[in-house]
Amino acid sequence: MWRGCIILTVLTTLLAPMLPAQDDTAPEDMKFEIKREPYERKLHPSETTKYREVGVGEFGVAWNVYYTARSYNISDIRGLDQSLATSWLYSFDPWGLGLRTHIEYRANNEWRFSFMPRADAAFGFLNTEHPNRFDLKDLPFDRNYHSSNDTQKLSVNLEFEFAARWRFMWFVHKVNAWMVFRRREVRAYDTRYRDPQLGTIGTVREPKRVDWEQAIVFGTATGVGFEFFFLPESSRFIVMALWRPFNNVSFRDKGGLTNGLEFVVRSSDFELSDQFGIFFELSVQMYLPTDEFNDIYYSQFSIGVKFR
Repeated sequence: MWRGCIILTVLTTLLAPMLPAQDDTAPEDMKFEIKREPYERKLHPSETTKYREVGVGEFGVAWNVYYTARSYNISDIRGLDQSLATSWLYSFDPWGLGLRTHIEYRANNEWRFSFMPRADAAFGFLNTEHPNRFDLKDLPFDRNYHSSNDTQKLSVNLEFEFAARWRFMWFVHKVNAWMVFRRREVRAYDTRYRDPQLGTIGTVREPKRVDWEQAIVFGTATGVGFEFFFLPESSRFIVMALWRPFNNVSFRDKGGLTNGLEFVVRSSDFELSDQFGIFFELSVQMYLPTDEFNDIYYSQFSIGVKFR
């Protein structure tokens, strides 16, 4: 036994220098220093220091100021001067200005909700020649005379659009009205009424007159849109196809309900390459004929700037 004690003592003596030294520091005196780098949000390639995409749970507002031109028509089936314009090429209101606001709420990474009110107006003129009806002096009837028509038009478009957006799909519903106010100066080329046997028996009561007219189309639209998500964010656009089920057409003190289709091509609002961007839109509305009207359509082109 005494030999085992001697061996244990020798081993303890030899291994003692190899054991770690005991640390007498109390636990409360021990301090740990962890260096953390400040968190910096990395900007998306489409963002700048002045612009960033709307975050989850946030609201974003974009403003669009744009030039606009439109072409439209409503034809009255009753005959003379039956249309707001004689053809698509002659019906333009080329000088217009508009304002649109896009209010967006981002619920999560997949769902967004957009509210978009807008208002725009445009002015145009149209000079044509075609027959018009004139009253005759001292005669109990009227007559058609070939005459000039110098027309000035003011068209107004008011719209409120709501869209629920899932990834690249848009589910759209909107209410809008487009109105045309027209001042038409009519001048007859001939002022006499001639009977084949009796000769001249009357004259035009008012060979030059001014007619004021207005047309209103008010209705709703609902449909879907597709956003071209695979394009660069600075150049994305949306294509929409909308059904217009309830639309009231009013022109020449007559009215009627109709339905139709609307197609829209529009730039995307919140995917900008800088604080400012380009806003453009092309819209076409087409309606079925009614008992009083036919050839009902409305087309509009807009281009301008957008900013936040």
